[in-house]
Amino acid sequence: MTPAAPTPADPAASPDWARVRRRYPAALRKTYLDTAHRGIPAPATVEAVRRFCDVVRTSPAQTATGDTVELMDSCTRARAAVAGLINASSDEIALVESTQQGLAVAADLLGLGPGDTVVTDDLEFAGSVLPFRGRGTRGVAIRLVLNRHGALDVADFADAIDASTRAVVVSSVQEVNGYRLDLAALGNVCRDRGVRLVVDGIQHVGPVPFDVRRTPVDFLAVGAHKWLCSPFGLGFLYVRAGLLDELEPRSRGHTSIAEPAGGWDAYVSDPRRSPVEELCFAGGARKFEVAGTPNFAGALALAAAVGVLADLGPAAVAERVSALSGLLADGLTDVGMTLAAPHDTARSSGIVTFRSSRTADDDRALLGALVAAGVSVGIRYSSGVGGIRTATHLYNDESDVDRLLDVVRRRRRRRPATGPHPPATSPHPPPFEG
Repeated sequence: MTPAAPTPADPAASPDWARVRRRYPAALRKTYLDTAHRGIPAPATVEAVRRFCDVVRTSPAQTATGDTVELMDSCTRARAAVAGLINASSDEIALVESTQQGLAVAADLLGLGPGDTVVTDDLEFAGSVLPFRGRGTRGVAIRLVLNRHGALDVADFADAIDASTRAVVVSSVQEVNGYRLDLAALGNVCRDRGVRLVVDGIQHVGPVPFDVRRTPVDFLAVGAHKWLCSPFGLGFLYVRAGLLDELEPRSRGHTSIAEPAGGWDAYVSDPRRSPVEELCFAGGARKFEVAGTPNFAGALALAAAVGVLADLGPAAVAERVSALSGLLADGLTDVGMTLAAPHDTARSSGIVTFRSSRTADDDRALLGALVAAGVSVGIRYSSGVGGIRTATHLYNDESDVDRLLDVVRRRRRRRPATGPHPPATSPHPPPFEG
């Protein structure tokens, strides 16, 4: 019913990327460079969802309760899979429905109140900051660090932290331009200043290795539908082990209960059961999971999707993504495009965002030309930074890069530049109070 535990890839063996690509129909049907919006699931992931549907359709156990009890193991396996991917313990992993829900859980656990400040930056996706902005009604202020031409300087975060700062909330890879923050350096600053580091990692985990033992973060929220290539509706929240004993959830539900002696089937059928009896609750980060029936289909899919990465080797995937994004960045520069973030190995990711050195309307026109030519990309802006966003993943190859560059070249030959593009920085806004 649940996928087999992934076998670590042989580090000496390089994947056959052409063979990998053939497993992803969307990557063959068009030039798919939009994983930063949504990843393409692997056949193993699709099969995992199909297995869930088969269970609820055929009810292989003696009772429906028995089917559900067996499905509970899918959540255990999903936690273990993502824990292995980021070098965490399963006890540090909670399953959540999305990145934003994970960040909302973190915001609740921090217990923010009047006079507290949260530091973030002006490139963030609105959903990353909203759980903390909502605390403004209780007197919590948001302080913005401004980008420097699409990059973020750890020194600016250090300068923004003061005695009122309770947390720094950042994306480790920016969704708007793919800039990868020096998270290790920022983590050291936060630890030295006694400030919690809360990270949106949805654009990071999958194409770029993330090791929580090497990178000192307190919370890491990751939705699985982008670079992990799992369906919508499930992701995970990592909570550093040192925080687990001191933090308690704001609410609990029946799935927060530790498995009773004798198992769940025996528990629910016990005549002595009472809604007010003493209960033993689950330990670890699982206690922070939203109470209710788990997303079993999502858990099966997530374990399978992470298993695909494990089979290929996370380091091999990262090397492949880096090579393709570097090829694309170099090609765009050669044809006169302007990159929305510095592109170097230390700060780059799977995302490359570019401007046509024209107005935003011209960027939208170029986007239309790309989409019409069968090139699936997006367009994103924040605080004057952004442009046409591309994303290369394990199912892409050099032909995808060539196809995009060919459309850009032909479009560029048709029109001269018509004006400057918007500034990469904006005036410093006041702290958000409400």
